[in-house]
Amino acid sequence: MTDVRFAFRQLFKSPGFTLLAVLTLALGIGLNTAIFTLINDLFLRGLPFQQPARVLHVFSHFKEQTVDFPLSAPRFMHFRDGQTIFDGFAGENGIAATVTGLGDPLQVPIFKTTSNWFDVLGLRAIRGRTFLPEEEEGADVAVVTDRFWKGRLGGDPNVI
Repeated sequence: MTDVRFAFRQLFKSPGFTLLAVLTLALGIGLNTAIFTLINDLFLRGLPFQQPARVLHVFSHFKEQTVDFPLSAPRFMHFRDGQTIFDGFAGENGIAATVTGLGDPLQVPIFKTTSNWFDVLGLRAIRGRTFLPEEEEGADVAVVTDRFWKGRLGGDPNVI
């Protein structure tokens, strides 16, 4: 106990050094926490769906090009209807949109998907439901993330 009192007395004798030491420790702990969180999210936690090692992402590739392209809708339907080796075959098309009418305008990513997209990935809705097969074309329905529902829609249960 004598040593602890002596340590505190020495720290109070030089407040500049104490402040610098506390700031250095806080910065070091904060940076380590941020880096570990990033590494944990990117490498350790894994993908947020069941059996990620069994998920494939299929692209088109042309001999003349060095880049891959998303599948066209007719080619996707041809592959989906003709395949017999996969448990499920789902498609997505990512675009961006601007949400208005909920405060400041916000640009969000939107993924148009086939109705079985959530089933193929083994994902379930926390509230509400996912898409029905008849809602694939032209239906006025959406699945939003929990973060968007709470942050922009105020967690309103009537939205569902």
